[in-house]
Amino acid sequence: MIGSIKGSWPFWATPEGGLARQVINKTGAASVKGNIVRPHNTVANGVKLTAQNIPDVIGVIYNDGVPDGSLVWMVFTGAAEVYFITDVVMDNLARGFLTADAGFAAGQAMSEAFPTSPFSDDKHFYEIGHTIESRTGAGLAKTNIHFL
Repeated sequence: MIGSIKGSWPFWATPEGGLARQVINKTGAASVKGNIVRPHNTVANGVKLTAQNIPDVIGVIYNDGVPDGSLVWMVFTGAAEVYFITDVVMDNLARGFLTADAGFAAGQAMSEAFPTSPFSDDKHFYEIGHTIESRTGAGLAKTNIHFL
């Protein structure tokens, strides 16, 4: 169902249980479902892939194959399929990458048990949500995201 709030962008309730809105794909390539994105610095309503050590993820790409420069759906809250670099364990923290993390890939997330000191505060700022299913190997896993 597509709806809108007076004076705002249209939004869509996805079948997975997330809320999505359209943004401009400025990732430099066709969109990849599950990539985590951050605001673009020169294109209004544009998004680009996440970067290491930059805690400003705003959503998860919903559509695969949307050309760069075109409108794409981005899930900003609720359940979404997120692309993880490796195994995912249900009820883990889903987050972006710090310098100390191995395996960084732009736009992809990592899953880990709840972090401990001294990095628990730093890792919290990179958190995108909590995994709600498990999987083996890299790929999509349903995650309850909370950017709001």
